[in-house]
Amino acid sequence: MPPRQFSFLPKTPLEHGGALRKGRRKIARPLDPKRAVHLVMRSTFARGERSMLHRKYKAYIHVMIEDAAEAHGVRIYRYSNVGNHLHFLLKFKTRAGFRAFTRQIAGAIAMMITGARKGDSLSKPFWDLLPYTRIVSWGREFETLKTYLIRNLLEGYGIPNRHFKMTGFAGRGS
Repeated sequence: MPPRQFSFLPKTPLEHGGALRKGRRKIARPLDPKRAVHLVMRSTFARGERSMLHRKYKAYIHVMIEDAAEAHGVRIYRYSNVGNHLHFLLKFKTRAGFRAFTRQIAGAIAMMITGARKGDSLSKPFWDLLPYTRIVSWGREFETLKTYLIRNLLEGYGIPNRHFKMTGFAGRGS
């Protein structure tokens, strides 16, 4: 067996945000415009009447996400609104477009649900932590994440996973 070549370059992290970076925010978020990204935005504030799945907010959030994605050059492969958090599987053209998309939806959702207006500060933040992102490889990892988002969506609607056989559910082109 030939000897393995060692790399002297540091490994590039694939994850950022969420609980990983709590208290240590001063590094650049690893993003790759050529690969898909798993984005998670969580809010413990969004429960009950303030849930993102509440009938007052659900349709508006859906339309707002699609409009923001189109405006900032973001392609959404899948997304699931689970009530207190959002999952996205997306790809973006530029880092600036990704940042603008994330800021726009985070701000619009928080303002809509809390009733806050620009310039007013909330007593506590709407979003729990920084948005979590993970760079996703094409192929098996991408397909597995698509299936996971479907399961998460069904769970958000109160349908237990055990009632569905998920193999082949996220088939080609879906």
